[in-house]
Amino acid sequence: KNLGAMLRQIQGVLVPLKLLVVDKRTLEKSWKMMDKVVKLCQHPKMNLRNSPPFILDILPDTYQHLRTICAKHEDKLQTLNECEYFRTFIENLMNKCKNTTKLFRDGKDKMYDENSHYRRNLTKLSLVFSHMLAELKAIYPSGVFAGENFRITKGDAADWWKKSFGDKIIIPWKEFKGRLHESHPIGSPLEAMALKSTIDLT
Repeated sequence: KNLGAMLRQIQGVLVPLKLLVVDKRTLEKSWKMMDKVVKLCQHPKMNLRNSPPFILDILPDTYQHLRTICAKHEDKLQTLNECEYFRTFIENLMNKCKNTTKLFRDGKDKMYDENSHYRRNLTKLSLVFSHMLAELKAIYPSGVFAGENFRITKGDAADWWKKSFGDKIIIPWKEFKGRLHESHPIGSPLEAMALKSTIDLT
């Protein structure tokens, strides 16, 4: 068991992670995936209520904001690919769309039952999409990157972030958890999982 874990760690170091490349094709693919989710949610039997988080508003708004960002970078899409935050956002957006499509595929007719487990999961995903959109608008207001102006409002938290991560606005969960544990020990794996599910949006 220990040898297997060690080999996986070595493999993780030796095999570079396959990074998503943000280009016109990738962006168009993400838009098609969002469109597919919207069409699934528009099924008359879904009878979605127009109350927050309302996925039928959130995904079209996300699409529009991404179009605005792309329009501002029309001749320099490469700069979007070079931005770690934007690359991570698009990758996670596509993953969340895949998760939502799979939910419909697995849930079948149970998706039409408002009290079903599948429907509750759709509400959770809608909330994640909502947070992702709010974050995208905050970091790309008017379609232009403003991450360097993004500030944590609570003084202690801002100081801790600056000391731990400098000017970074996005960091891997493992690194965040390690730094947090140094100053605020995380009691148990369950506590760590609860924390991750609360903040791991983008």
